[in-house]
Amino acid sequence: MAEYDEKNQELYDANTDKIHEALDAIRQDKSLKVTKAQVSALTGLHRNTFSGKGARDWVGIELEIIKKQREYDSKRSSITKKKQEDNLQNLLDQAKLEILHWFTQYSEYERELEKLRTRLKRDNDSLEWYKEELKKERKSKRELEERIELLESVIDKK
Repeated sequence: MAEYDEKNQELYDANTDKIHEALDAIRQDKSLKVTKAQVSALTGLHRNTFSGKGARDWVGIELEIIKKQREYDSKRSSITKKKQEDNLQNLLDQAKLEILHWFTQYSEYERELEKLRTRLKRDNDSLEWYKEELKKERKSKRELEERIELLESVIDKK
């Protein structure tokens, strides 16, 4: 009789391993249904093997846990998506403010540059006018010096 007990225990353990593998597959693959029928299809065992009356009633409890975990993940995912949308909206608003700031800075610098160009042109024009005046004065001075020399030479000759 022990010989059959060993074989039965081996089959029981092998089936338990199949069940664990099926439950892991259901946990990881969201496309698989969380039902005893799905576990049955993955393991090849009959659905009634997992009924609440036998030694494998823990499978139903595990399936409930998986269902709750999927619901929780789904809610968390929707919250996460909402939070992500909010974060992206905040980033967009910040980017708009940043763009507005830099556009304002650019506009101010553009106005300042225009003022500086106007001032430069005015100063440049003024510089040119003074250069011309200096030239005239130097020419006038030279003419006067030549005249003085001429007059001195005339006075010296007398």
